[in-house]
Amino acid sequence: MTNKTLTPRQRMINMMYLVLIALLALNVSREILKSFHLFELSFISANRNVDIRNSETMADFQRLMKNDKTRPKTEKWYALAGQAQAISREFHAYVEKMKAEVVANGGGREDPEKGSTELTELKRPDDMEVHAHYFIDDGLGNGRKLQQKINETREKLAALVETARHGELIKASLIKSTQLKAMDPVSKGTVEAKTWVSMYLENAPLAGVVTMLTKTQNDCKALEADVLAVLNENINIESVSNNAQYAMIMPENQSVMSGESFKARIALVTYDTRTTSQMMVNGQPITVQNGIGTITIPATGTGSHTIEASIESINPSTGEPMIVKSDPVTWNSFQASATISADNMNVVFIGLENPMSISIPGITPENTIVGSNNGIVLQKLGAGKYIARVSPGRNTGKVFVSARMQDGTIKSMGEMVYKIRKVPTPKLRLGNLSPGTYERSMLMSQHYLYAYLDDFYFNVTFKVTKFHMTLAPKNRPYQDVYVTGNTTAQIKPLISSARPGDMLYFDDIHATGPNGALKLESMSLKVR
Repeated sequence: MTNKTLTPRQRMINMMYLVLIALLALNVSREILKSFHLFELSFISANRNVDIRNSETMADFQRLMKNDKTRPKTEKWYALAGQAQAISREFHAYVEKMKAEVVANGGGREDPEKGSTELTELKRPDDMEVHAHYFIDDGLGNGRKLQQKINETREKLAALVETARHGELIKASLIKSTQLKAMDPVSKGTVEAKTWVSMYLENAPLAGVVTMLTKTQNDCKALEADVLAVLNENINIESVSNNAQYAMIMPENQSVMSGESFKARIALVTYDTRTTSQMMVNGQPITVQNGIGTITIPATGTGSHTIEASIESINPSTGEPMIVKSDPVTWNSFQASATISADNMNVVFIGLENPMSISIPGITPENTIVGSNNGIVLQKLGAGKYIARVSPGRNTGKVFVSARMQDGTIKSMGEMVYKIRKVPTPKLRLGNLSPGTYERSMLMSQHYLYAYLDDFYFNVTFKVTKFHMTLAPKNRPYQDVYVTGNTTAQIKPLISSARPGDMLYFDDIHATGPNGALKLESMSLKVR
């Protein structure tokens, strides 16, 4: 299950490719585009190296297929290996055709020097238009097709190991570790949703797109190599034999209250001290030594915790790989006093639903009594879970907890003082653009003004209701417009007329949020 395909050099190449993408977003000079050609050549070289390793693996398969004694146990895995190579070749050809079309549409490559066979640089590496139409849905729509092809190819290749020993675990590991992915980013709050196509194809220069396509071919070949390695390893799998025994006590509950009974099951367990099988607890691998796995889980907070183990094994009847799962085991963590905590911090905000967790170790939720004062109002959602709402006009509020004991008496168990604060004022953004310098086309592509609250504990929504924008050109009269709402339709004519070096000023910005109407700080943008 270990990924041995990516060498340190290859990892460095992949990292530097991401750094170049980030530098382009910061408007680094044209020399950065030249570096993409070097990375393209490196990925092409890496593709050849992976092809050599894959050919060596296939040669090993073919050697075993020629031997009458090893052919029967090799045939199944050799057939799957052939499928892996076919899937990879088909994907490589698909991307190569797309890359050729993009390069041709973008003006082609420079003519090679006399006697040189090395791939030359692109003629227009900084082009942003032609290939954008080629990929976007409003154009030829090839971006979505490529994204679907990448994800389908990943699933097809990974699925070939399902019948291998511990195939499902290996498949999940390959899918998680491979770089052959094209996933749309998760949208956060009111941020305009981006897509994989817009991030890596539509809004990237031609040099970056061509290099990314070559990198994608490399990612596919690397996954092909991982699949071939797994299939090759399964030729000589041997059954597991146990050589040790262990008496195990399995309690039904780790915490027993007075008046109840402790119950447990006892069994004789056999195991293999020589095993290298992987053991998992709640889906995470654990340390295994001499056939015994050990876990250490720090106890934090108050409540019940459930763990479930799964161990790689071999079916003694069929010799096929299998996963043996344990029954769930529950254990409890306690604190010496009541636990009162806002789920985000020791501050509650006006106008928001502030989640809180409140519990007392050893006391049931029915016998836990919760109160508050100074403008804090609590609403119970479930066992130990509350929502706190606060009113303006107070700086602090208190939450206190008591317990109803078995004899009916009420005992105070603790309290917590919270600061009461207003939600901070958000910052204006033009689409997803913060103050800075941008191409006019980038400014024109933004459709709305948003108010963002960065690095806040809650997902708070604000809406811009009106604003004033001024175009401050060089050596030309100023132009301005007042807009009601948050759309950019009325300001786009001014942005369209802007020239490099002109400034866009946004002021008199009004918005609404959890605390009602508010006014935002001004913002300026410069046209590159």
